[in-house]
Amino acid sequence: MATTDNYITIGKPGEALYKEKGSKFMSFAYHVDTEDEADEIRKSFKKKYYDATHVVYSFRIGSEGEKFRAADDGEPSGSSGLPVYNMIRSKGITDVIVLVVRYFGGTKLGIPGLIDAYSKACELALDAAEKVEKLVTENVKVKTSYSNMNYVMRVAKDNDLQILEMGGSTECEITLAVRKNLVDDIIVQLNKNGKITV
Repeated sequence: MATTDNYITIGKPGEALYKEKGSKFMSFAYHVDTEDEADEIRKSFKKKYYDATHVVYSFRIGSEGEKFRAADDGEPSGSSGLPVYNMIRSKGITDVIVLVVRYFGGTKLGIPGLIDAYSKACELALDAAEKVEKLVTENVKVKTSYSNMNYVMRVAKDNDLQILEMGGSTECEITLAVRKNLVDDIIVQLNKNGKITV
């Protein structure tokens, strides 16, 4: 269970170039919301950089980074995809994919050298990207009489809640996006009026 209801992701993408012993490591960081989206970006990079030696990537998705994947794309196991993932995690960023495109420069770097190069390339792309703070929200559905609408709207306004849906025929139904840490408090506030079903 998360103790916090916010997380860091990226807005505008970031890209960077890192060189080590003749090898070029081009790194790119993009915001993603789903694994499918991450997969589409990965496929497009494999196509675009078809002549690259390796296209390594890692993504981390979810407010707590619960979905993740890392791939070495032919580099020695654990030398590239995992260091990229570890850098994403150490920066505390989620809903992101980082891809590192390597063009081999003729000198082998060895596993420690690869770990260092991929980590650095990932870090540079993330540093170049715009950081955005997002809130974890839960949807709270409220049913009340139309005469009670003003009270619900006041609670929403006072707590800066987003109204996602509004409707209903005999009674008013409103769906509010409530910051996770405030859900219990908002329910208490709504129940003070007595004629509201949450």
